[in-house]
Amino acid sequence: MEKLLEQAGACAVGCVAVSRLRECMSDEAWLRAAQTTPGLKRLICAAFPYGPEHITSGKLSLYARGADYHQVLRERLAPVAEALSRQYPGCRFDFYADVSPFPEVYAAALAGLGKLGQNGLLITEKAGSFVFLGFLATDAELPETVGEIVPCMGCGACQKACPGGALGETLDQSRCLSAITQMRGDLNAEQAALVKQGGMLWGCDRCQLVCPENQHRTVFALPEFLPQPDPTEQDLQLSDRQFRKTFAGRAFTWRGVQPLRRNSEILKEES
Repeated sequence: MEKLLEQAGACAVGCVAVSRLRECMSDEAWLRAAQTTPGLKRLICAAFPYGPEHITSGKLSLYARGADYHQVLRERLAPVAEALSRQYPGCRFDFYADVSPFPEVYAAALAGLGKLGQNGLLITEKAGSFVFLGFLATDAELPETVGEIVPCMGCGACQKACPGGALGETLDQSRCLSAITQMRGDLNAEQAALVKQGGMLWGCDRCQLVCPENQHRTVFALPEFLPQPDPTEQDLQLSDRQFRKTFAGRAFTWRGVQPLRRNSEILKEES
């Protein structure tokens, strides 16, 4: 299992009993997981690195500068699921890339993939928090990589750097700049001011960029996640259909062109 996932590009791998996740899952999420994978017993967790070695400035969050991670992880996890199905005849291996019923960061931390950051992100030993998480749910009773929740060093740097003050005991999505840049429609004055302050068309990396535990990474972005060209001002004037077609396969297209066009107008406004 570990070798297959490492060959698929994972920098951290682990396995956790799904029963350990039950208390963190709603009844609806638990039912969805059980219906998708009858007899569900284990969740295989894998982290895939996306942060390039040399981080340059830009107006897109690092996770959105390369190919859409949903598609990339599906393409990398599918052959792993097939290989495991051959190794364990009669067992299911259903893979998820981001959209899963599981408490993903919590599950990965319990499986021993890394520490839990004050910003709510998983911090791996090799790639820091610059990772995408992928999962394989199975009815096979695989051995667990038993882990407990290990907190980060707790320096508070991410909390101090957060533009909207969104990081406390829990993440306040209403004050998270990344979430705000992705909202549809008009922003209120406070939200617009945060976008102006952040200087980003899409997303926000501040909590990760200031994290001391991200300064000693030894593995970096998979080829698909290396930076591609950002949309230009001219691109932002395209119709929604044209924009989605031009930037097909990029993570920032899921809301269409309107949020980026709005954010661009905010950034151009005089202070």
